[in-house]
Amino acid sequence: MGILSEIWSSISRNRFRTALTGFAVAWGIFILVVLLGASNGLKNGIQDNYGSRLLNSVDMWAGWTSMPYRGLPADRQMYFTNREAQIIRDMTEVELFSIVVNTRGITANYGAQYSSVMLKGVEADYQSIFRKKVYKGRFLNMLDQQQMNKVCVVDKRTTEELGTDDLIGKYLKLGDISFMVVGVCENGDRWEGATVLIPLATHQAIYTPDHRFDHMSLTINKEKLNTVVTGQMMMPGRERESSEFEEKVRKALAPTMQFDERDQRAVGIWSQKEMYDHQEGAMAAIRLFVLIIGICTLISGVVGVSNIMLVSVRERTKEFGIRKAIGAPPRTILLTVAGESVLITALFGYIGMFTGIGIMELVNMLVPHGDFPFRDATMDIPVVSIATAIMVIAGVIAGAVPALRAMRIKPIEALNYEK
Repeated sequence: MGILSEIWSSISRNRFRTALTGFAVAWGIFILVVLLGASNGLKNGIQDNYGSRLLNSVDMWAGWTSMPYRGLPADRQMYFTNREAQIIRDMTEVELFSIVVNTRGITANYGAQYSSVMLKGVEADYQSIFRKKVYKGRFLNMLDQQQMNKVCVVDKRTTEELGTDDLIGKYLKLGDISFMVVGVCENGDRWEGATVLIPLATHQAIYTPDHRFDHMSLTINKEKLNTVVTGQMMMPGRERESSEFEEKVRKALAPTMQFDERDQRAVGIWSQKEMYDHQEGAMAAIRLFVLIIGICTLISGVVGVSNIMLVSVRERTKEFGIRKAIGAPPRTILLTVAGESVLITALFGYIGMFTGIGIMELVNMLVPHGDFPFRDATMDIPVVSIATAIMVIAGVIAGAVPALRAMRIKPIEALNYEK
């Protein structure tokens, strides 16, 4: 109890010095917490933007040729037809499959409310590929496709723009044709805006009678997933290396679509796994960078504590000499100096940690969940706790060095010491 009061007395006598030392410690922990929280928020935001898709999903789109083919010029626009869709559907690697036909600028009308929506013609597998959550009613099924039913599924944005979420069983006018709403689903990508989904066969019969489209979505067998990933990012001015699956697709589609199978721009292929791997690589680099900055900041705090303790020992040299001369054991001096260091690092370390956590919680409340890719800036509590514990241990070491020096001071030398 006497040692604790002595430690507190020493700290109270040097409040400004203690405050500066504590600030260095608290700032180091605070910066580490904020950096970890920010990196996790960025990671969660990116995963929120891309995480709704299955990891083994693949997108295909028709592009523009970049090479001539059998007398045909380059720069021709490509389109898929049901024939190309069947070729892809029959591949052994493919599990789920859906043609996706997008028609922009369709006017949706319900009562006196109007909204401009993106109309999508899709197949039943679309829900599983995109993990599309249905809040009310049901999703489109095979029977809707086979019978070309005039039914639709609207997303939440559409219900908000039409001013009602009571649409199940009601008729929604899309252009000049009425469709019965059978379900309300979650929103898609933000760039799509309000979206209405109808059966592919219905869309092709009414809106795209030429049966041409430019997008297909599918999933790959888990065993064949590695054949889709190139492991190489696209570099500016250079073609991306084709994967085994891409080469197989282009070789199968080239004769029917009339393009050179080496032409990567005629048919674009992008896998969610490839995107995920690149994203994870980038986030790993960010986390490593954050840890390096945090560790360097912690080290600077420890150095600050060590320097302050050395100054404290130097200032109290005569005091220690007198105490030793009147019989104070060296252990008492050691505990006093080391205890002062531990108290400063522990107290201010936890102040920095809880302040950082509070700031991150405030950020979570204030940052809008819109297009900004930042979600749930949570901290890795075990990592922060370990970092704080390391700071306390480092404080013990930082205080032990000058404390051992104080123990070895001879009383006669201490009494004759000049600052």
